[in-house]
Amino acid sequence: MVTGNEYIFEDIFQARDYILKIEQEKLKSDTFHQKPPLIFPISDFNLFSEKLDISPIPMDSLENPNTAYFNCAEESKFIMTRLMSGRYSLKPNLRKRKFLFRGETEFHNPCKPNLFRDTKKSYFLDSMIYGDEMFCLILSHPLVQLLDMGVMLNGEHIRFEMNLYGLIQHYYNKTALIDLTSDINVALFFATQQYDRGTDSYSPIIDENHKVGVLYYYAIDYFKDFKPQLNGEQLSTIGLQVFPRSGEQKGFLYQCNKNTNFNELPQLNAFQFKHNADNAKKIYKQMDGGKVLFPHDVLQTCWGKKLRNKDLVSLDAIKINLTRNKEETIESIRIKLKEYYNIEVGNYKPALTANELQEYYEAVKNECLWENFCNQIHIPGDKSGKMMSDLLDVPNKPEYEWAFKEGILHSVDYDKGFLLKKYKHILA
Repeated sequence: MVTGNEYIFEDIFQARDYILKIEQEKLKSDTFHQKPPLIFPISDFNLFSEKLDISPIPMDSLENPNTAYFNCAEESKFIMTRLMSGRYSLKPNLRKRKFLFRGETEFHNPCKPNLFRDTKKSYFLDSMIYGDEMFCLILSHPLVQLLDMGVMLNGEHIRFEMNLYGLIQHYYNKTALIDLTSDINVALFFATQQYDRGTDSYSPIIDENHKVGVLYYYAIDYFKDFKPQLNGEQLSTIGLQVFPRSGEQKGFLYQCNKNTNFNELPQLNAFQFKHNADNAKKIYKQMDGGKVLFPHDVLQTCWGKKLRNKDLVSLDAIKINLTRNKEETIESIRIKLKEYYNIEVGNYKPALTANELQEYYEAVKNECLWENFCNQIHIPGDKSGKMMSDLLDVPNKPEYEWAFKEGILHSVDYDKGFLLKKYKHILA
């Protein structure tokens, strides 16, 4: 729990070093890290078998859900991690992590996600509908579609989790999510830089009389986190996605409800620090003014155009919204959008334009987009390297090349996907 009365360090680097020292002490005494829990395949528990042979899943295996904590990969790698849905998340490496981090330029109480920060607002349809519009748009991207449907790697059908709600958070939209990171350097940047929405840029805080900043550290509970909680809150991974900024930021997300005050989480602690112009400039330079954390991509181009025309959303966005708001109808939402926000509804399909797709195909061809994506991934148990070899070769397979090269006719098999199948009645 964080109160705003935490110790104030003379500068952010002192605060960082002390937090990392605490983390190492916690790791040394952490029973989960010292003695990894045994995970057994459910199929082994056959109570009617004459001979019960129960063997735990090896730690270095795609079937083990704890590989992000126990692996031999480089710290910078994203660990392919099996989810309860059967899909795979590309999770930042947590082998040497007990904490996740967050930086803020000053203390706010309550600390809430941007969707709930306006205390005068109690209805959030406009923000949610923009997110639903972007949800549809992202699902039009050929690589998102392919990874949602899955690819064959060494004889196994692998489908990847596309955390679209998390991506919506990372591209200028208001959500019920709070960002966390496994890379404390990312937290340092956000704690020392001020954002200009008008220019979509960051600059170092040079006013040394500025209110003190905050470095949060969230202690991971290995038995509670990454699972839905009864109050609707949940820690989740966004990690490495098709679009690069969430990977560069080593991103995790904390799902809040309207009454959540992030400061009150029992797993949360913080220290404060005095702003220092030289330190802020140094951090700014290290992150190339934020370009390291916000590299350009086609989604930024596409959604930037959409944000300049916020008075129109698609009928598909309303239909996506209805999957959560069962008490509403198309007509009731259409009326509210018009009366409350002067937003019109159009009968069109949110999708990348031909020019935007061309930008993506050129990035695949000229910027090694797929190779760079794959080379950040660690596949547990892939001792022979066959799965990684197959992953790198995906663009060259006739059944997948449509997702990487323009001009190849294909039809999306929505039933093969996870999200595509769920929203087939809207997207197809």
